[in-house]
Amino acid sequence: MTASSDRLLRRTLWGNAVFSVVSGTMLAVFAGPFAAAAVDQPVSVLGLELGMVLELLGVGVVAFGLLSAWAASREQLPQVWARAIFAGDVAWVAGSILVLALPASWTMAGIVGIVALAVIVADLAILEYLGLCRLGTAH
Repeated sequence: MTASSDRLLRRTLWGNAVFSVVSGTMLAVFAGPFAAAAVDQPVSVLGLELGMVLELLGVGVVAFGLLSAWAASREQLPQVWARAIFAGDVAWVAGSILVLALPASWTMAGIVGIVALAVIVADLAILEYLGLCRLGTAH
């Protein structure tokens, strides 16, 4: 693998890392206000109020961002981890679609927030896929 063949994937992983750490931190810190703005009435998931779910999700997104940074920073790009990060991004987009289908009373702000994040993550996934294709490892 040459530096030019992994450049797109490496840069996309760095972008994913920055986006994930920043957005995950914001989600964890402002989980309560985001939850209040996202739904018309209180929602609980597995017995947890939506604010707590968003806080935990934010912490998970930060961890995902740190994994992306770790993968991007390796001298030899770990392709298995790059594929796992790609799969995680695809799962996020699919999960966003499922969340919108749940019987919750989403506000317009909630719908816009979920869709905007899903579009950004989908864009990252497309770039990761193209980067993996350049390496010949997009299965």
